[in-house]
Amino acid sequence: MYKLTDTDSIIRIADKASIPNDPANTDYANYLEWLEEGNKPKPADKPIPLTYQELRAAAYPPVTDYLDGIAKADDLQVQKYIDDCLAVKAKYPKKAKAKYPKKAKAKKK
Repeated sequence: MYKLTDTDSIIRIADKASIPNDPANTDYANYLEWLEEGNKPKPADKPIPLTYQELRAAAYPPVTDYLDGIAKADDLQVQKYIDDCLAVKAKYPKKAKAKYPKKAKAKKK
């Protein structure tokens, strides 16, 4: 049996070998034969969604832009950096914390 990946390689489940999409590769040729026999590979794993922290980290402007503005005493450059960071925060907001119901108070006997 084989498993698809999110790249162009295939995983052979028996030994977890990664098989490149290369017709000259004998393992890939065996995979194509296996498909021709009517077999179907397992689907690729669903990607894990990125957290808001990871999305923000990738989208923030480089901190060197801020430091450069400070070193040059360029208030406009510093403000642009701050505005860009705020735009990223607005685009990828923090998730709301779950609100738990208050515990009922025990009745006095």
